[in-house]
Amino acid sequence: MRLARAAAGRVFMEGMPWHLLLLAVLLSGIGAAFIRSSHSALFAQKHLVFAGAGCIVFMALAFLDYRHLSNAAPLLYAAGLGSLAALFVLGVTVNYARSWFDLGFVSVQPAEPMKYVLAIVLADYFGTRRRVDRLRDLLPPLVLAGAPTLLIMAQPDLGTALVMVPVFLGVAFLAGAPVRNLVIVVAAGCVLLVAAWFTPGLLKDYQRSRLLSFVDPARNPDSPAAYNAEQATMAVSAGGLTGQGWGQGVLTHLGRIPEQYADFIFPVIAEEWGFMRTAPLVCLYLLIAVLLARAARATWDPFGRLLIGGVLTIFVVQSLLHIAISLRLAPITGLTLPFVSYGGSSLVSTFAGFGLVASVRVHRSVEFVSDSPGG
Repeated sequence: MRLARAAAGRVFMEGMPWHLLLLAVLLSGIGAAFIRSSHSALFAQKHLVFAGAGCIVFMALAFLDYRHLSNAAPLLYAAGLGSLAALFVLGVTVNYARSWFDLGFVSVQPAEPMKYVLAIVLADYFGTRRRVDRLRDLLPPLVLAGAPTLLIMAQPDLGTALVMVPVFLGVAFLAGAPVRNLVIVVAAGCVLLVAAWFTPGLLKDYQRSRLLSFVDPARNPDSPAAYNAEQATMAVSAGGLTGQGWGQGVLTHLGRIPEQYADFIFPVIAEEWGFMRTAPLVCLYLLIAVLLARAARATWDPFGRLLIGGVLTIFVVQSLLHIAISLRLAPITGLTLPFVSYGGSSLVSTFAGFGLVASVRVHRSVEFVSDSPGG
């Protein structure tokens, strides 16, 4: 028994993707530096505390055999939906959205961990299905993804809801669902969005303003959405090739960039670091995406492979959208840059997602060991 435990310990240490944890910590440190520059030392310290908590969650999930999550998926899903529904009674409103529980010492945003719960649930569903080639095979997982998405949209939190949709598409694609069926689902979703646009009351005024300002900035140049987008792109261009120096960003310290320590931290980095140092930062995100993709490719277990695929989809979509919004290539939705932006729920949840990947890598070749005397 002792030999079995020692062998499991060696596998744990050798199979652990330490490079993912190292890159996550590196990005968190960069985030703390620019949170300090754009807001305060207090928020930077809190960011580091959240990162420390995230590292603990990462290690705990890496130690946990991910295969146990398959049985726990229904309970996790029910708890996630319950927490999202409870927001309408117990939640507090920040920036137009009723998305947080105020616990006094910290605020918790349940939509953030729900993204990874959805990845677990979808990986469990598709991992146990022999056929996913028919359009009707996509209906149950579409309902599973649609329920939390609608609850998040109702808060309203359009940015997080937009991330949930690619999670479904990404996991379904990796599971072997035909592209034509996924295109049909996307087309149906676009029809529903058009219907929502023309249905009074479904979209808030500020959401309509953001979309209109993105499609036609000259139509309403004085709107807050148009102003925020303009200031963000001005900060990016003001950084030039070498940047204005850490802590020296003019637009940053004039407070012209909205939510500059969270939803718009990329323009702060671009203004103060310039292209020469911001480009390598973007390459770090590309490197992480490649590492996650390689981890999924090297995993033969369907549940584990799809779980990594879900985490990869969340990471890539959220990173791309945050940067695209800062460059005025996408409408403003309010998304954090993984590991860098301030936000405890987002940061710890992202570490948790990477912990799930680590669990798959660690336990992919480890069998369950009995604790019985004869084991």
